[in-house]
Amino acid sequence: MDNAQYQDMGSGATFRRTARESTIRANMFAIECAAVLILYWYFLQSYVSWKRCSLLLLFGIVYMARLNIMARWLLPRELAMEELTVVIAWIACILSSISIGAACRGEISFLQFWLALVLYSFGSWLNSWSELQRKWWKAKPENKGRCYTLGLFAWSRNINYFGDVILFAGWAIASDCWWNVWVPVAMGAMFYFYHIPDKEAYLSERYKSEWPGYVSSTKSFIPFVC
Repeated sequence: MDNAQYQDMGSGATFRRTARESTIRANMFAIECAAVLILYWYFLQSYVSWKRCSLLLLFGIVYMARLNIMARWLLPRELAMEELTVVIAWIACILSSISIGAACRGEISFLQFWLALVLYSFGSWLNSWSELQRKWWKAKPENKGRCYTLGLFAWSRNINYFGDVILFAGWAIASDCWWNVWVPVAMGAMFYFYHIPDKEAYLSERYKSEWPGYVSSTKSFIPFVC
């Protein structure tokens, strides 16, 4: 998407974009992420078995690194205050649930370890690679103002969101706590019923000529399903 201002589309869509003027908010976000990650690590190493702790900590480090790469490089816009407050609180809530659920559990099994690692890795790849593909395509002058529908986004209009749900499913499995199923379920519901309609209300207006064809040929969230 281009460096433009998101406008209120009248249907509840309030996506806004403001060109980045400084790195102050990105720096604030990095500090918040570091603080949450340190607390996460402290709890894990205090109460979670070594192998499970190592895997869960790895997931946390990779996720926080991806978020900050996104905030500093992949997003050309300024971070919103919502991302500095609500989003970081939401992440802290998820990590708290994961770590508390993993506390006092036994050592992670071979099956759990690899299933969690595969899902987390695949979900992270879907999210990050799709964003990179779009950024590289958008950087070409001939693509300015055009809707990106190629690469992984040819499989789903929001394949990056789908990747997040998969990675959090793997993260929940690594915690070995059944009630952490709420994490990927809540994430998927939030994307499907709130973020996707909000974002696509804007996109349908911005790309009026390209959007109908894209919608008719590509599912919104889960490839081939919905």
